[in-house]
Amino acid sequence: MTHRLLLIEDSPTQLLTIKRTLEGEGYAVVGAQNGAEGLARAYNEQPDLIISDVVMSGINGYQLCRLVKHDPDLAATPVVLLTKLDGSLDRFWGLKSGADRYIPKEPGFASLIKSVKELLGESSGRPRLRALGDPAHSPTPEEINSKLNQLLERLLFEFTIVDEVRRIGEDISDLETIAEKLYALLSSILNYLGCALVVNHWRYSTLMVDVSKAGQEPGVRAYVSRVALQLGLPPFREDFQKTGQPYENALTQPIDTAGHRAGLLVVIPWPNQKYNPGDQKVVRLICEQLSTVLRLYLSHTRLEEQAVSTKK
Repeated sequence: MTHRLLLIEDSPTQLLTIKRTLEGEGYAVVGAQNGAEGLARAYNEQPDLIISDVVMSGINGYQLCRLVKHDPDLAATPVVLLTKLDGSLDRFWGLKSGADRYIPKEPGFASLIKSVKELLGESSGRPRLRALGDPAHSPTPEEINSKLNQLLERLLFEFTIVDEVRRIGEDISDLETIAEKLYALLSSILNYLGCALVVNHWRYSTLMVDVSKAGQEPGVRAYVSRVALQLGLPPFREDFQKTGQPYENALTQPIDTAGHRAGLLVVIPWPNQKYNPGDQKVVRLICEQLSTVLRLYLSHTRLEEQAVSTKK
């Protein structure tokens, strides 16, 4: 089987030239003259690789790439952005959009051919089998715009989460304040029975807990302490009860920074409640940002300890 490539280029001359160049290398090439048409063909034909111009009317290459990389049906497809724009900012934005390669247009397209071979070699040795859809049921422009709007809303939501977690770190000297702000954020997003933050102080661990029902606190502390020890965190200074129920469907997310396990976040749902993949992604996103907060807090704490030791 021959690898099938999707080429999106709004210049008919460039489309024909690049298409013939790639076909000369033995690839089957499907063409599209704008982003909306390209996305429709991508959903319908599931190409092995997508090549897109950047500057196009309507949906541009950056937007197209973000949509492809955030859609489970297309995310595994390598994307090459091919453009006349070669500034450092353009390249940065292209790669941040999720592109696997950002290549300037050049006579002969040698860099493009080389990148296509590399990416197809990385993704799989053989063309993947694809179930082609019915062209009559390809996404309409309205459906594609709806997908773009959903993507924009999701990215804005994630940006808001990142900003909120950064605000948590405004006072890095007080772990209790950090924990309170974290619980306020989490409780505004998730409905939980209990939430726990474990912080690794190198020689010992600290456990901060927030529960919706006071009677649940001992059990939550016992459960989280066991999980923390299983994940290699240092022992706690205080003793917790040895027995406690195993909470089903709890979200457990380690917080790592610079190769060091800085802590752990555990979110426990109510009985018979189960968090969906979106909830899990929110917790992972929060922990990614918390790694910076805890790194700064722990650095500040060590400096304070060193200052006290020096005075003694």
